[in-house]
Amino acid sequence: MQTTVIASDGLRLRHRRRFSTVDTMHDPRLPLCQRLPHSLEALDLSTASAREALATLKVVLLSYLEDVEDRLSKLESPLSDLHIPETLKIKGEHSVEDARLWTKDALEMLRSIRSDVSSHLPELPDVPCLTDVPTHLTLLSVSDITTYVDNVRSRFSDLAFYNKLSIISTRLQSFQAHLRSLDVLPIDIPSLPSSKQLSGIFESIMTSELLTELTDDVNEAEEIIEKAARDITRAVKQSLQGSRLIQYVDLPPQWRNNRFVTSGYRFIPLEKWPLIVMSLFAVHNETLNIHTHLIPFLLWLINCIPIFNTPRFVDIPEAAFLIFALACLFSSALWHTMSGCAHPKGMELCARIDYVGIGWLISASVGTVVYYGFQCHPTIGKAFLVCCFLTGVAGNIFPFLEWFNDPAYRHLRIVFFLCLAFTSAAPVAVLSYLHSPWQVKIFLDPVWPSIASYLIGLTFYATHFPECFLSERFSHYLDWCGGGSHAIWHGFIVLAIKQHRDAIASLRSGIQCPMV
Repeated sequence: MQTTVIASDGLRLRHRRRFSTVDTMHDPRLPLCQRLPHSLEALDLSTASAREALATLKVVLLSYLEDVEDRLSKLESPLSDLHIPETLKIKGEHSVEDARLWTKDALEMLRSIRSDVSSHLPELPDVPCLTDVPTHLTLLSVSDITTYVDNVRSRFSDLAFYNKLSIISTRLQSFQAHLRSLDVLPIDIPSLPSSKQLSGIFESIMTSELLTELTDDVNEAEEIIEKAARDITRAVKQSLQGSRLIQYVDLPPQWRNNRFVTSGYRFIPLEKWPLIVMSLFAVHNETLNIHTHLIPFLLWLINCIPIFNTPRFVDIPEAAFLIFALACLFSSALWHTMSGCAHPKGMELCARIDYVGIGWLISASVGTVVYYGFQCHPTIGKAFLVCCFLTGVAGNIFPFLEWFNDPAYRHLRIVFFLCLAFTSAAPVAVLSYLHSPWQVKIFLDPVWPSIASYLIGLTFYATHFPECFLSERFSHYLDWCGGGSHAIWHGFIVLAIKQHRDAIASLRSGIQCPMV
């Protein structure tokens, strides 16, 4: 489109119209005619699509910027005095020059805003020409569109276009302030579409499925966080800042692991950590759970120091098994100490570390059998040792998955650790093939007592026996010091570690290699 201007000297000057969208063939900006949704002809936003509404907002802004740019471009040339209002001409050449500088700055700001709108707001296919859109829209001030952009930005703060809407909103405000900076405007600035029209755009965004789901998720998350904070505050208050024991019903849900243990719980704020340390020497429902692993850990650790014990031959597999066994015992004692901490992240981290210790103990136990069993076939043995290492790594990764520590998935945790143990079936089957089932049975005989101890202890852990069968009157005595199923399980784990370490002496001789 072109416009013709007759200058004061009688010359006919032709000024090329500037568009708010760009001709891709001749200009780096976007083309004027863009395809928009057919529903835009009547501004029908009943589809409740956030993307469509944002695309509509883009069209409105680009249409407005096109009109403003067309009017400002008439003032950009020094020969366009015809378009300078008489009120500015009367004030002199200085005021006219100021108007042109004002126009130049306004055009630069407009082009920057147009670039952001074109780049960051979505587009939709199937439209008539962009110039047809304004015919369906009425009038609105720049401040109204700025308000709508701000509203959209504030309600969609978690979406990807949040920062882009913030930039567009800020630049619209700056542009509005610049347009008002002259006492006498050299041209009439067009207005944006009506508040009612843009309200429809905004409402379609606010009623979209995307926003509904986002809002529901945010509200649900806020409610969960607020409820957790209230539960923790109430439990801390009930425990008198950690100085007294509380009941199971007083605990926040995250701390509830065994509904059959109804009393004797610590709930100590992290900032009062000396109380957590001192609880090692107090009586509560975790006392036996802590010391059934802490005492064996200290005794075996001291036994490893030559000054306290006569040195004995320990090869690499036995040393690795002992290290991982000690790590398991220590992580367990740490977790049961921190289970009474009122800090959710600290408590949960220690629980997950406990699971890691269990995974490495299982992998190390299977690794000793593999190491000694494949002495006649070292290459195959190394391959299975790598598999043992990978199961240990899996025992490091899975405990840190969000669902893993959830009490609702307790049985899945048990299945996971059983699967780690059952990985030993593969090397045992290969050994039976390379040698004979009878030879493998004789080789594994020393290991069966430790396997039995693990399984018996696991049965107590999984069934919550005996506390699940005791009345509240008798369970009180178990809760007093923690003498329930968990402490029994701990006792069997310690026994299994001792039995497996004793079995290593027999495993070390391996299986007799076949005659070649």
